Amino acid sequence: MITNYSNKSFIINKNDPYNNKICSIRNIDKNEVIGVWVIDKPISKRSRCLFQSHMSKKWWETDDLGRFCNHSFYPNTILINYTGKLILKARQQIQNGEEISVDYTEITKFIGYIPNTEFNI
Repeated sequence: MITNYSNKSFIINKNDPYNNKICSIRNIDKNEVIGVWVIDKPISKRSRCLFQSHMSKKWWETDDLGRFCNHSFYPNTILINYTGKLILKARQQIQNGEEISVDYTEITKFIGYIPNTEFNI
């Protein structure tokens, strides 16, 4: 059962004022659970609602991990659907200080949310 996230392994890196991001604060092993990325009910006032008209229900990004984890088409994490939660798990070894990334398009498979992945570079 996946319930304990007390061993926090990340922080919000705010060094770049135009790109807040989630970075590891220790080495994270392959297959290690990092935390809850999206959940089926808000957990605080900072939880941001993810809802589009074609979705059957609302979902929320969790506080730090959900709101500041950036997109990559080659992420170092995978999403696991677990009883009303999308859990973020390390796809590979993540080094201390490395940015933690997720493929936003994966969320469509689980909750139907269609993210904007057309980014200006």
